Amino acid sequence: MKRRLVLIDGNSLVNRAFFALPPFSTASGEPTNAVYGFVTMLLRLLEEENPDCVAVAFDRRTPTFRHEQYHSYKAHRTGMPDSLGVQIPVLKEVLAGFGIPIFEIDGYEADDVLATMASRAEGEGYESLIVTGDRDALQLVSPGIKCMLTKKGISETRLVGEADLVEEYGLAPHQFVDVKGLMGDTSDNIPGVPGIGEKTAVKLVREFGSLENLLANLDKVKGERLRSSLEKWRDQALMSRELSRLVKDVPLEFRLHDCERRPLDRECLAAIFERLEFRSLMEKLDLTPAASAELAIPPVKVFKPGDTALAWDGPVQVVAEFSGGHGLLGIGVFPSGGTGVYVPGDLGETEILRAVSPLFSDSSVLKDGYRLKPLLVYLKARGVRPQGFRFDAELAAYLLDPSRSSYRVEDLAREHLGCGITPPGGLKDSGRARKGFEEVPPQEAASYMAQVALALQRMRPIMLEALEGGGMASLFADLELPLTEVLADMEIAGVEVDPGQLEEMAKDLESRIHQLEAEIHGMTGVKFNINSTRQLGEVLFERLRLPVVKKTKTGYSTDAEVLWQLASHSDVAARVLEYRQMVKLKSTYLDGLRAFIDPRSGRIHTTFHQTITATGRLSSAEPNLQNIPIRLDLGRRVRQVFRAREGCLLLSGDYSQIELRILAHLSGDPVLMEAFHRGEDIHTRTAAEVFGVDPKKVNPEMRDRAKAVNFGIVYGISDFGLSRDIGVSKAEAGQYIQGYFRRYNGVRYFISNIIAEARARGHISTILGRRRFVPDINSKNPAQRGFAERTAINTPIQGSAADIIKLAMLRIHRRLRESRHEARMILQVHDELIFEVPVEEMEEIQALAREEMENAYPLDVPLKVDIKKGPNWYDMK
Repeated sequence: MKRRLVLIDGNSLVNRAFFALPPFSTASGEPTNAVYGFVTMLLRLLEEENPDCVAVAFDRRTPTFRHEQYHSYKAHRTGMPDSLGVQIPVLKEVLAGFGIPIFEIDGYEADDVLATMASRAEGEGYESLIVTGDRDALQLVSPGIKCMLTKKGISETRLVGEADLVEEYGLAPHQFVDVKGLMGDTSDNIPGVPGIGEKTAVKLVREFGSLENLLANLDKVKGERLRSSLEKWRDQALMSRELSRLVKDVPLEFRLHDCERRPLDRECLAAIFERLEFRSLMEKLDLTPAASAELAIPPVKVFKPGDTALAWDGPVQVVAEFSGGHGLLGIGVFPSGGTGVYVPGDLGETEILRAVSPLFSDSSVLKDGYRLKPLLVYLKARGVRPQGFRFDAELAAYLLDPSRSSYRVEDLAREHLGCGITPPGGLKDSGRARKGFEEVPPQEAASYMAQVALALQRMRPIMLEALEGGGMASLFADLELPLTEVLADMEIAGVEVDPGQLEEMAKDLESRIHQLEAEIHGMTGVKFNINSTRQLGEVLFERLRLPVVKKTKTGYSTDAEVLWQLASHSDVAARVLEYRQMVKLKSTYLDGLRAFIDPRSGRIHTTFHQTITATGRLSSAEPNLQNIPIRLDLGRRVRQVFRAREGCLLLSGDYSQIELRILAHLSGDPVLMEAFHRGEDIHTRTAAEVFGVDPKKVNPEMRDRAKAVNFGIVYGISDFGLSRDIGVSKAEAGQYIQGYFRRYNGVRYFISNIIAEARARGHISTILGRRRFVPDINSKNPAQRGFAERTAINTPIQGSAADIIKLAMLRIHRRLRESRHEARMILQVHDELIFEVPVEEMEEIQALAREEMENAYPLDVPLKVDIKKGPNWYDMK
C-alpha cells in the first residue's frame, strides 16, 4: 500500500476559515476565528485521511516571478485584513505544536510549492492529496495526485481525481491550464481573452485539444466575434496561460521524511490553546493546561573584576534587572550562539561600565531586549550613549495587544513559544521591578537571564511577523522603539521643584482642610470622621435624610459620583466633595511630591510608561504628573512648584483641541473642517449651529454646553451622560446631541462607519495603524456592547492624538540633539509638551517646537499649538 501525503494550501484555508466564521476573539481581544477554523479542518483531515506525511505551504509577502512577468498580477487585491494578518504567526505556532512542517520560498507562491512537493512525492511512489480552495490545483491531478477543494467556507469539500475531471469537463488535467489561459482569473487579475468565460473556454479546449492548436486553427472557430477576439488577444491568452501554470521545480530544499507525522507537542499546544481559549479543542485532544516545558539554559559565565570587556560582532540579546529607583541588579548579554556573560550589579559602577560600555556604544552590534528603557536611563545617566537597539519584546507585545494588564516576559514566552522560563527562587514580579532579585546568587541569576535571552531570540521573528501582519511594523520600528530613548532622556533631565513653595502650599491647604472640616461639622450639627464612609453615610442619609443614590454590600455609597449628584441640592455634600479634593491634593500632590525630589539634583524624575494605556497615550508614575486636577484653581496652582532652573524658562507647547481636529480629519465633515480652516472658536461655532443663532449671540452658557457636546461626541457620550455633565434633563441633552448630528452630518456617518468597521474587524485603528481590539462590540449584553461602541468611537481619535504627539516628540528630540542646543524636553502631559530653555535660546526653540508640533502629521485641517512660557509651569503666558 502506497504511503500518503497530505499537502495543505495554508493561505487558501486560513482565508476561507477567516471569512467563513464570525469574527470571534479572546477575552483580551485577540482575533482567533481563522486559527480555529483552520485547526478544525486540520483535525478532520488527519482523522479522515490518516496520512503518513503532512505539510503546509504559505505565500511569502515578497513579489513572485509572475509579478515580474505581468505587473498587474493581483494588483487589484486590497491586502489581508489586519485581524487575519495577526493570526498567521499564531497559526504557524499551532502547526509547530502539531509537528507539521511549513514550506515557503521567495519568488514563488504556495501553489508552486505544493506542485513541486506533489510531483516529487509521486516520483517516489507516494499518493498525494492537495487541500486547497484554488482550482488552479486541478492541473496537477494525476494517477498519484488528487485535489480536495474546499467549497462553502471550510465545512464542505469535494474530492477530485482524473476520472472526475473527465466526467465533468471532458478534459485531462493538463488541459486546465489552457482553459485558464482563455478565461483568465479575476481573483488573480489574469486577463485571459475578453468575452470568454469558463463554459466557452472548456468547449474550445475540448474541441481543439490545446491552446496552441486552437490559435493555429482560428479559421475553424465558429462565430466571427469569437474568432476576432481570439485573434486580437492571442498573445494575452498565451501570457495568461503561463501565469496560471504552476511550477513543479521550485528550488525547494525538503525531504519527505521531514513531513512524516509526529506526536503532538502536547504542552506547547495546551499553552497556545489555553491562551486562545480553545477549550473545546483542548477537550477533543485531551490537552491539559499543565506547566509548560521549560526553556533550556544556554551557556553563561559570570563576569569578574579584571575580565575583558564584553565584545561581539553579531546580534546579542540584552537582559537587565533593576530594583525601584533604577538600581541596577545585573546585566546579561548573550550572543545568538556561544556563551553569554552576566555582569552582577554589585561589582560597582566603575567595573560595570568598563565591562559593558564598549558594547553598548557600538552601533554595529545589534541588540534585542525586553523592557529596555531602564537600561537606557542607567547608561545615558552615566555618560554612555547606547546604540544599536533594534527590538524590545515588551513594546512589541504591547502593540499586539494593548489591553493587557502586564507583559511579563515569562508570560510572553509561554504564549509565543509554548515554553516556560524558570525564575530564580523567591523572585516575584511587582509590575515594573523585580522583588527579591538582589538576593539571587549570581550563577542562578545568570541562568535565568540566559533563558530570557533564548526566549527573546526565538520570539523576535514571531512577534515581528505578527506586527507586519497587523500593519504595525513601521509603528514599532520608526516610532515606539526610538521613542524609548526620548523618554529616557526626559526621565534623566527631570524637572526642578521649589521645596519652599511646596511647603507653603501644603500649609495653606492644611488650613483650608481644617476650615472645611469645621464648616461640615457645624452644618450637620455633629462631629464625625469625614474620611469614614460608614460615618459619612449615616450623617448624609440618616441624620440629614438626603436621598440615597446608591448602596454597596456594606452600606451607603458616598463615592464621588454620588456626592456630585447630591451637591446640586445639598451644601453639605458640596463641602464634603471639596474637602475630599483638598485632602487628595495635599496628600498626593504636595506631601506626595516631596518624597520624589531627588536630593542630588533637586529635581523630580518621573517615569514615563509606553505600555499602560490601551489608546497609545503615555502615562507617568513615581509621581504621576498627568493626574494633577487642573479643573480646580488650587489644583492648577500645584503647577507653581515646578520651575525652571536658573538662567532658563519653561516653555509649553499645547495642542489646541487636537481631538476635535482629528475628528474633523477622520470624518471629513465640511462644517467642522470649515470652522478649523477659518480659525473660528469651535465651541462658539457648534453653539451657533446647535442652537440656531448667530455666533455673535452665543452666550457663555450656550458655549459651555456646546463644548460639553463637542467633547462628549468624541467619547461617544449618551443623552444620559450629557444631561448629568451639564445639569439638564435627559430629553434636553438628547435634543442637543440630535441638533449636533443634524449640523455635523459627516460626524454621524463617521461614527456609524467606525462602529460597523469594528463589528466586522473586531478592532479599530489610529492614523498610524495602532490597533485596539473591541471584543464586546457584538455582545448581546447592551451595557457591554455600548461600552465597546464608545471605545470604538474614541480610540481612533484619542489614539491618533497620541500618535501625533509622539511623532512631534521624536522629531523635536532629534533636532535638539543635532543642533546641540541646551534646551531640553522634560515633560509630556496629555496634549502638552514642556521644555526647559535657556533664555538666550527661547526664540529659536519656540519656533522649533511650534514647527514640529504643527507639522507632525498632515491632517486635512491645520494643527494649532498654543505656546506659553514662564518661570514655572503655572505662571506662563
